[in-house]
Amino acid sequence: MHIKVTNQTSIECAHLLANGQVDFIITNYPNSGLLSSQKFRVINEFSDVFVANQEYFPLKGETVNLQKLQTYPILMLDRKSTTSEFLHHMFQKEQLDLVPEIELSSNDLLIDLARIGLGIAFVPDFCIPNNDRDLFQVRLTEKLPTRQMVVAYNENIPVSQASRQFMDML
Repeated sequence: MHIKVTNQTSIECAHLLANGQVDFIITNYPNSGLLSSQKFRVINEFSDVFVANQEYFPLKGETVNLQKLQTYPILMLDRKSTTSEFLHHMFQKEQLDLVPEIELSSNDLLIDLARIGLGIAFVPDFCIPNNDRDLFQVRLTEKLPTRQMVVAYNENIPVSQASRQFMDML
């Protein structure tokens, strides 16, 4: 059994799938890079959250709206990610411009930077360690929709036995 793992943003992974360069992808959904010819199966559902260090951003216990939140330094994934598309869309719905302070390609690094007080990070809830005493979740007035993690594949292209077994385990 041979499996090669490639790590890219969700949108870039969708392009790899469309070009037949990979058998399947595990991606956040919705994903603007997925084509209608591609099939997907939901693995789990998650919420995106803003996290901050109380020592630097004393918002714990408060409920803030996106307009107030945009006055703080926002840390988020780079523009070529589904997470960035999602958050920009949420701000646009409220007629707000989102101008992040820092854009990175790693949720782990975003969490580390929030922990040391460089800003308020926007990350999927499953990325935050349960026992993290330095960070708290910022409560929002606006309700952000949940998203999904999916396995996507092109049903018109046969996948290897190893890939099929791996997808079945998810």
